[in-house]
Amino acid sequence: MQPRFLNPDILSRFDKLIAEGEQQFLEARSSQNNILDPIRLTQWTTSSLNLLDKLSISTNRFVQEFERYGRVNNEYFNIGLALGVLRAAREEYSLGLAVDYHLSVSAAVFGGLLDEASYLLKKSYLRAAAVLIGAALEEGLKTRARAIPILIGPKETLTPLIHKLKTPDVGVITEFQAKQLEAIATLRNDAAHGGDFHHSAKDVEDALKTVETVLRFILTNN
Repeated sequence: MQPRFLNPDILSRFDKLIAEGEQQFLEARSSQNNILDPIRLTQWTTSSLNLLDKLSISTNRFVQEFERYGRVNNEYFNIGLALGVLRAAREEYSLGLAVDYHLSVSAAVFGGLLDEASYLLKKSYLRAAAVLIGAALEEGLKTRARAIPILIGPKETLTPLIHKLKTPDVGVITEFQAKQLEAIATLRNDAAHGGDFHHSAKDVEDALKTVETVLRFILTNN
């Protein structure tokens, strides 16, 4: 099944870099000593690594393989092997697998935050638990939005994020889920901004369960 969210700009950039790599590879093969233009090579490798780095975390397999197989020794760069890694990354991204990997890593990170929130809830630290639940939700929604990609402002808050992800053209969360998450945003704000906190332990527990369910859904089902 075709992945729901693929950035056409990333696919186009892949195609351009692959075409440039193929051109440099052919030129090197036709020369007597496999000589590559150092300026063009540096530009191509830097741009390629920058693109690969955007697919997931900075230590992702694509970056590691590009750096490992691209350089045979300190003097000679094997552009053919590096080009193979770039082609493989393009194929994985086109299938949605590169984004899946990134989101699965994020799901594990946010799951850790929710485990901490669960511990605080059991100790009756309701306000602290609510803050952590809200933080996990906000970062999880931001991660999912960036993977689409949706532009996220540096001070983007929960409610605008929820509205962006529920729009018909995006459809990451349903209208029902959006209403649940807006209530949790209010819970988090009440906990984080001081003053009276009138929410019960059950309110916080329900919020925890909802966030666990929603993050599992949006970070592992693409």
